[in-house]
Amino acid sequence: MYKIQISFTPEEASVLSDKASQLGYSITKYVKLLVGKEVLQEVEKYPTFKLSKKAVRKIEKAHQDYLNGKTILLHKISDLDKL
Repeated sequence: MYKIQISFTPEEASVLSDKASQLGYSITKYVKLLVGKEVLQEVEKYPTFKLSKKAVRKIEKAHQDYLNGKTILLHKISDLDKL
């Protein structure tokens, strides 16, 4: 988590405060909302790929194995040596 300190002019703070209060937010929460929207717009540009039917079946089987207790939890990579 990063902490950022920003200074606004009185005019900027007034506009932000007005917009934030319209939404029921503090200035801090409103600025976080704006930044979050920007990040989301960037993330949505990432390409997505459709899984093959074979991959979907493998995932479904693995999930079912997990639900049926057929899986084990590895706490560290060396746990693989015990299998």
